[in-house]
Amino acid sequence: MKLSIKKILTIGKREVMSNIKRKQFLIATIIVPIVIIAFSIIGSMMMFDIKEIKVGYVDEFGVEIPNKVIENNLGKNTTIYFLKYKNIEKGKEDVINEKINALIVIPKNYLDTGKIIIYSTTKSPNPLITETLNQLLIKKLLKGKVDNKTYERVINPMNLTIYSISKKGFEKENFLSQLLPVGFVFLLYMAISSLSGIIVSSVIEEKQNRIMELLLCYSSAENLMFGKILGISVVGLVQIGIWVMVGIPLLLTYAVKISLYTIILAMAYFIMGYLFYSSLLCGLSSLFSHPKDASQLMSPIILIQLLPIMFMNTIMVNPNHYFAKILSYIPFTAPYTVVLRASSTNIPITDIALSTTIMIISIIISFLLSIKLFKIGVLLYEENMNLKKVLKIIFKA
Repeated sequence: MKLSIKKILTIGKREVMSNIKRKQFLIATIIVPIVIIAFSIIGSMMMFDIKEIKVGYVDEFGVEIPNKVIENNLGKNTTIYFLKYKNIEKGKEDVINEKINALIVIPKNYLDTGKIIIYSTTKSPNPLITETLNQLLIKKLLKGKVDNKTYERVINPMNLTIYSISKKGFEKENFLSQLLPVGFVFLLYMAISSLSGIIVSSVIEEKQNRIMELLLCYSSAENLMFGKILGISVVGLVQIGIWVMVGIPLLLTYAVKISLYTIILAMAYFIMGYLFYSSLLCGLSSLFSHPKDASQLMSPIILIQLLPIMFMNTIMVNPNHYFAKILSYIPFTAPYTVVLRASSTNIPITDIALSTTIMIISIIISFLLSIKLFKIGVLLYEENMNLKKVLKIIFKA
């Protein structure tokens, strides 16, 4: 294998310039995040921008429900009007005719069963209704039996402070210190998902336009692939850099304390995950001549990444579970799983050493395999390439 640094850098520079100018890059980097953030903000505003709620009730237990309750919801007041009904059927009719938002029925035997019935046109009634009812029921059950201090403690039983402890000492945990590793996982997923689209578009477009053949006249397949990976990685880092810049104000605002060890570990696994996926996707995408055919194989590879995200709660609550450990040793899922585990506990050094070794070996194998596939694929123009044909090529490579 003869590698020319000069040619790799030249090809990498060309790849950077050509991909940054693509509409796909602009959409994925700037427009999509802006749209997602905008819709999230608008959705939140719409969810909590409720001035009043009308709730009917049939109280056979005797809760002493007031005519109205004002609840503060993220800085906005919502007035809940309670309308008493003697007839359940009349209340249901008013719910259907949208005269009231919901009908609550408190049976006479509530103390024995705890059963509450809510009739609503939606499958998920506004949580303000259930939260307010919960407070009224607690007040009724404790009235005359406990003092005000005990009553307040029943409503708010815990003012929780969590300290993570190890042989090195202990430190106070906060919400964002747990949230940021989760943000890293989604950042890596978005980066690799975007990376797959860029690689597939770049390689297949050059094959279709016969530019690939001209590039092979200038350089070897090895230099071409390494140059592409270098260039596309730089494009990806520019993309990620823009996303990180958007998140910096949040970090500064809350002054989140994250250990240097966790930061280094996250960066190391980010780089390893990026190199593994970029080399693998570059080699595989070279076998296809049409994006539609490529997506059939690329989609399962990208979906494998979802495993740690799907089991995120399990991994963070029980980071040393055998399932979490297994995911730490699979190169497709290790970059996500190790960081999630590290954010929750001190991972045994043997686990990190084994996971890192597997990742490095996988990256080397991925590069060697991709170079062989790239040599075959860049000059392969077979129609309707499928998984069976791809596997045949891989085992012959």
